[in-house]
Amino acid sequence: MKKFYSGLGQLAGLVTILTFAFIALHGIIGFDFVTTEIMNILQMIQVYAVFVLAGLAGLELFAGKKVLSFVYFIILAFVVVTSFFPDVMDQILNAVQ
Repeated sequence: MKKFYSGLGQLAGLVTILTFAFIALHGIIGFDFVTTEIMNILQMIQVYAVFVLAGLAGLELFAGKKVLSFVYFIILAFVVVTSFFPDVMDQILNAVQ
């Protein structure tokens, strides 16, 4: 199973790097065929790809260690939720105080 996670991680890494490279190259050269909608999709892929890559790397690291993988994904879920929904962090802080 670890080889499967490794393969998925490599694929996610490739997609992440290609997305970053294309966006940077578009900033330098300015491709004519790239519309605002395409750029918005690429930027969304750019953000989500980092979280997918981190999740797969953790899954590969903790393969076979159920408790550690559970703790890792709780932390990853916390980071993802607070990154995309900053109001949730405010609600958590208000609930703790």
